[in-house]
Amino acid sequence: MTKLQNDLAAVVDALVASSEDTRTVSLDQIGYALGTRAVSTEEIELVFATLEARGREVTGPEGGGGEARLGRVVASARALAAARGRRATIAEIAADAGLTEIEVRHALALARVIQR
Repeated sequence: MTKLQNDLAAVVDALVASSEDTRTVSLDQIGYALGTRAVSTEEIELVFATLEARGREVTGPEGGGGEARLGRVVASARALAAARGRRATIAEIAADAGLTEIEVRHALALARVIQR
């Protein structure tokens, strides 16, 4: 497993500390903790894996349109990749899908949770 960069390690440390009682970390908490940092899909997956290795369960939001946003993100990511011949950035996906970067990160995190 690749090691987290220092700034992401600090995010994980803060999430672990704030979830000591419940031992769960929601996608919303992860999204807010990441803020406007530029984070790749692989880094998000590594954050999840690190949280789980440290005894935390990553949970998705209940309701709130997560699935609908995920559909928009996937459609935009695929269209952009086909048009540009490369993987789209979170900023590009957000602009194309009409979402914020945080909403795109949440959708990608939801996809990861769903894939488990």
